[in-house]
Amino acid sequence: MNHKISKYINTRLADKKWAPNNAPLKNKYDTLITIPCYNEYDYIFKTLDSVNKQNHHGLKKTLVSIVINNSTDDDTSIIENNRSTYEKLLNAQYDFDFVIIDAFSGGKAIETKFSGAGMARKISVDAMLSYLNEDSLVCFIDADTILSDKYLTSIKSYYSKNKCQAFTVNFAHQHDEPKTKVLITEYENYLKDTAANIRSCGSPYGYVSLGSTMVCTYLAYISVGGMNRKIASEDFYFLQELEKYCGVKQINDILVHPSSRYASRLYLGTSMRLQKSLRGELDLSSLYFSEHAYALLEKWIKLALSSRQVTYDSLEEKILLIDDHLLEFLRSINLQGAWGSIVSAPSENHFEKQFHRWFDALSIFKLLKFYTNS
Repeated sequence: MNHKISKYINTRLADKKWAPNNAPLKNKYDTLITIPCYNEYDYIFKTLDSVNKQNHHGLKKTLVSIVINNSTDDDTSIIENNRSTYEKLLNAQYDFDFVIIDAFSGGKAIETKFSGAGMARKISVDAMLSYLNEDSLVCFIDADTILSDKYLTSIKSYYSKNKCQAFTVNFAHQHDEPKTKVLITEYENYLKDTAANIRSCGSPYGYVSLGSTMVCTYLAYISVGGMNRKIASEDFYFLQELEKYCGVKQINDILVHPSSRYASRLYLGTSMRLQKSLRGELDLSSLYFSEHAYALLEKWIKLALSSRQVTYDSLEEKILLIDDHLLEFLRSINLQGAWGSIVSAPSENHFEKQFHRWFDALSIFKLLKFYTNS
């Protein structure tokens, strides 16, 4: 067994109390589709119907893992919604193999401090690891996501041609809530414009962090320590780790259609921002970062990547020529402490990778906010 796999199973695997309702029919699968399901009785069956419309040959080698979950503190109405979903799924039939994992009832409900999409996704994948090969694809979607009919065919073809271990697919939100149609279009444009601008500045973190668009191999999943247990932004941090490990590519074809509805459980991201916009508490145009912020980001990345032979003191002098406040910001994220290890890289390629591992997606957004808000 690969030592990374062995280490993960021994130290990071989700609790085995979250076991599937039955063992999958096959020993191994080429693809795992993982679905966290929280209070989704009215939506998940449409999602599963869209899975059922995939290429029949591809479905034969696909396993779907559904984690019906809630916290130990959730309302009775949510628990009953989950119970109804679970019972209906027990009698459901599809052209693909699927398992149901109970993370909602009794002692199986998730501890409140970990109860969110991150933990549910982790349970969903971890419980099925023994049914995957190292190069099996793990696909993350949500219980209200509709897949394009060519989803499976496209991701398998892309992986076969490119052999990249992690990638995202393009998306277009459903317009399933008339009152959010304009807002979700504006928000979607913001997400995609921001990703494109970050790419154009020379950073590899120019992708949209959206849970229902993520795909990676089993080995990549294991290598970054699996899915984190954050109650929000789990997709952001998971993709950031994948970028550091193997890089994250993008499929330009629109293959998933996330819901535009807003749910009370989400503390950040699409749902929270839609709620605030509907209440008149947030102007979505205010989310955009300034052109000045992007210009400084691009200048800093260009300077850093051309400074492999430069001492830290000399680098500070060059930073000051760009902008006084840039040095203030970079000091605040400990550039001085990091620079020595970055420039000690044995080759230009390693130097660039070391820099981007340090100046990661979180650092980029901090810089953009720093200059936009100052």
